[in-house]
Amino acid sequence: MHSRLILKKLILTGNGKRDAVINFHEGLNVIAGASDTGKSFAFECINYILGSSEVPSCPPEAKGYQTVYMEIKDSCQQEIFTLKRDFSKDDNKSIFICYSEYKDIGQSSFEKLSAIHKAKKSLSKKLLDMCDCPYETVIGNKTKGTSQSFTFRSFIPMIMMGELRVTEKHSAIYRMNPKGSNFSTAELTSFQTVISGNDYEKIDKKDNPEIVKAKLRGQIEELSHMIDELRIENANLEAKNEIKDGQYLTKKIKETNEFIDSKNEEVKKYEIEFEQLQMESDDIKRKIYRLNDNIDKFHLLKKNYLSDLERLEFIFDAHDLTQQLVDVECPICHSHMQVEEAESSNDYFIALSSERTKIEIQLSELDDTISDMQSEVEEEEQILKDIEIKSESISQELNTILLPVISEKFAEVQALLEIQEQVNLILRNNEKVKKYNDRISDLTNKMDNTKTDKGNKIEPVAESYLSGLCNEIYVLLRECNFIEKEAEVKFNNTTHDLEIDNKAKASFGKGARAIINSAFLLGIMNYCLNRDLCHPGVVVLDSPLTTYKEKDKKNGENDESVGEGTKEKFYTMLANEETSKQIIIFDNEEPNEEVKGKMSYLHFSGEASIGRKGFIPE
Repeated sequence: MHSRLILKKLILTGNGKRDAVINFHEGLNVIAGASDTGKSFAFECINYILGSSEVPSCPPEAKGYQTVYMEIKDSCQQEIFTLKRDFSKDDNKSIFICYSEYKDIGQSSFEKLSAIHKAKKSLSKKLLDMCDCPYETVIGNKTKGTSQSFTFRSFIPMIMMGELRVTEKHSAIYRMNPKGSNFSTAELTSFQTVISGNDYEKIDKKDNPEIVKAKLRGQIEELSHMIDELRIENANLEAKNEIKDGQYLTKKIKETNEFIDSKNEEVKKYEIEFEQLQMESDDIKRKIYRLNDNIDKFHLLKKNYLSDLERLEFIFDAHDLTQQLVDVECPICHSHMQVEEAESSNDYFIALSSERTKIEIQLSELDDTISDMQSEVEEEEQILKDIEIKSESISQELNTILLPVISEKFAEVQALLEIQEQVNLILRNNEKVKKYNDRISDLTNKMDNTKTDKGNKIEPVAESYLSGLCNEIYVLLRECNFIEKEAEVKFNNTTHDLEIDNKAKASFGKGARAIINSAFLLGIMNYCLNRDLCHPGVVVLDSPLTTYKEKDKKNGENDESVGEGTKEKFYTMLANEETSKQIIIFDNEEPNEEVKGKMSYLHFSGEASIGRKGFIPE
C-alpha cells in the first residue's frame, strides 16, 4: 500500500503577531462561514507551502505576517514533519523542513530544500518519496514527444482546485485553459500517468529544426497566455467600471477639483472671520476683566468713604452727648463734682462738617462712576454674546455644510482617480496586446518557415482506465443527488473532460460545473486509492458549493445553480467517506448541524464578537 500525506496544521506567523492556525484531521475537513474571512487566502497558503511559485496575495488583515508553516504526517511511517516558507521575495525560492511537530521546532533544526525539482535537495523529491511515488517522466512537448520530470507539482491540478478554477469550463486536469498554455501537454500526460500507473519513457531534446520550432511555439504560447491574462484583466476592469471615457474622467476630475478649490476659499474666508471674531472676543474679555477689577477697587474705596462718614458722625454724636451732661453731688461726700469743661472749637466742627460734605460728594460721584462702569460691562458682555453667536454660526456653517461637502467631493475625486488609473491600465494593456500580437505574427511566420519533423503522438487514455474513473465519479455525483440513477458519466478523449448524459460539462452552469469539477478530483483520488495507485491522498477544494451571481451571464451561458439538497448531500457524502482519505473544503456554504458532527468543522463568523472571526486572529 502506498504511503500518503496527511495535512495536520497550517500556521501563519509574523513578528509581534498571534499565530494564525487551522488544524486538519483525516477524513472531511470543512472551513465555512462568511465571505472575506481568509478562506481563499488559507487555500493559497497551502498551495504555496506545497511548492507553488505564486506568493499568496495577503489581505489587509494579514499585514505583518511573514512565514507560513505546514505540519504534515506520513501515513505509513507515522512521522510528522513541518515545512516552512517565507513570503519575502528574497527567501521564497527556498523551503525548509524540520522533522518534528510545529510546537517542537524550537528544539530542532531546519533543512533547506529548493522549490525547484531538479535541485539535489528539493521539496518535490521529498514529498514524492513520502508518497512512494515511482513516476519520473511525462511528455512536456506534444509535437516532439520530448519528456520532462514528473514532480510533486504534477499532482497539484488533480488534488487542489481554487475558487476560480472550480467553475472553469475546461477540463479539471488543467490549471488553465489548455489553448495557449505551455503546461497542457505535461498536465495531460501527468493525468494519464496517475490513472494508468505507467511512466513515460524519457526522450532527450535534440538540436534540430523541430527544437527551434518548439521554442518558437513555446514563446507563442507564453505570449498567448499573457494576452489572455491581459484581456481577462481588461474584461474585469471594464465590468467593474461603468465609466470608460478618459476625457470625461479628466473633465469630471477637473470640475470637481475646481469646486473643492472654491469651497476651500469659502472655508478660508470663514476661518479668517472666525479668527478675527476670536481676537475681538479676547480683547472684550480683557476689557471686561479690567472694568470688573476697577469696579471692585471702587467698591473698596466706597467702603472707606462710608467708614470715614461713620467716624465723623460718631464725633458729632459724642459732642452732643457731652454737652447734655449736668453737675451732680458725689454720692459719698455730697460735694459737687468738678467736671472740666471740654474744650470746643467752632472752627474744628466747621472743618469736620466740610469734610463730611466733601466725602458725601465724592461718594455720590463714586456711585455714578460704578454705575457707568457696570453699564459699560453689560454693553461689552452683550457685544461678546453677539460675537459668540456669530462664531457659533460660522462654526456650524463650516462643520455641517462646507467641510462635509468638501470631504464628499474629495472622496469623489479619489474614486474618479482610481477609475482613471484603471482606464489608463486598460489602454496600456491594449497596447501590450497589440505588441504581443505583432510578436506572435513574427514568430508564427518564422515557425512556418522552419522545417519540422513529425512528432510522436500522445495516445488517448485507455478505455479500461477511463471507465473505472468515470464509475468512481458517477458514484459521487449520484450520492450527492446531482444525477439520476440512469445517468451516464463519460470521459471525452478530445476535450479530456467529463460528459453527463452526453452533455459536455462546459454546457452546464457555474454551480453545476463546480460540483462536476470537484467530483472529478475526488474521483481521481478514490480511483487511485482503491487500486493502490500512487496519490497524495488529499484533495483541497475552495468554494465548490458557492454559485456566483454578481454579474449578468454572457449570451448563451446558463445559470444552473446547485440546489440546497445537492449541497447538503455533497457534505453528507464526503462526511461518510473513509477516514483514510483527507478532504479539505473552504466554502461559504455551511453543512447542517447533523452532518457537522461527522467531520472536522471550523466556522468563520466574520465578526470578532461571534466565535472565530476568520483565518487571521483579532
